[in-house]
Amino acid sequence: MSTISHHKKQAWRWARVLRAALAGCVALAFVGARARAAEPVTVLGYAVSITVQGATASAYQGSKHYAPFPSVAVAFVRPEDYDLFGAPDDSPSATIVKFGNVSMGPAANFIPDRGDSHALAGMRKIGWAGEGGGFVNWWVTPSFRVRAEALKGLFSEDGLLVNTAADFVTQKGRFTLSAGPRLALADGNYNSTYFGVTAAEALTSKHYHAAYRPNAGPLSAGLATSLEYRWRDRWRLDLSANYDRLLADAANSPIVRVTGSANQYSVAGGVRFMLGR
Repeated sequence: MSTISHHKKQAWRWARVLRAALAGCVALAFVGARARAAEPVTVLGYAVSITVQGATASAYQGSKHYAPFPSVAVAFVRPEDYDLFGAPDDSPSATIVKFGNVSMGPAANFIPDRGDSHALAGMRKIGWAGEGGGFVNWWVTPSFRVRAEALKGLFSEDGLLVNTAADFVTQKGRFTLSAGPRLALADGNYNSTYFGVTAAEALTSKHYHAAYRPNAGPLSAGLATSLEYRWRDRWRLDLSANYDRLLADAANSPIVRVTGSANQYSVAGGVRFMLGR
């Protein structure tokens, strides 16, 4: 398959998925507008918060090409904490323990499959990956939050990923604006899955002709910004943009150096709502 036909096929496939996601957002908005006064649905005292987004991001980690990614995330929050700030790149989570300005609980995340990019010809397929672990939030001041997540791969990859974030948050009327740095760390198993080249792959790959096994260390550093608008009682509209720079062994991977880029950008927009009845 030629590179051009491959990209056309990918664009057509993602355009179809994105149209379906946008149609879902419109339907959800209609339902929410009619039922905005309903009581929230709770599970063991927690309200169900759902975020539906469409994003443009790197086709896979380290890629220099971009693709649309519709997503749905579910979080469980105390109804009174629904408007407590959460960054769009936080992993879905639920607060179980709270001590003053510190909260913690379980967290989970999914990583999309790596796909069949022309640059990865001859490389192994990596399917959707699931991660599970926990998080800690600390509101140092009413406008400054620090968060850390530790996530262990459950399927498709078995590495350890640690995400850290600091956010400066301000509110103006119905708008909430945030910005802050990001730093991610990964162990050798995680880096080998997404940035490594095995001896067998070096023989079959079109672009990577030497084996490469990255070690544990810093994965990326960057900046995240977001803007949220309080539309209705339980409905929020949001826009976000992220920049991450791959570091150390991840940046030195031939997957990044030869056919990709250490600079990773993403832009997303969507809607967040609380289920009601």
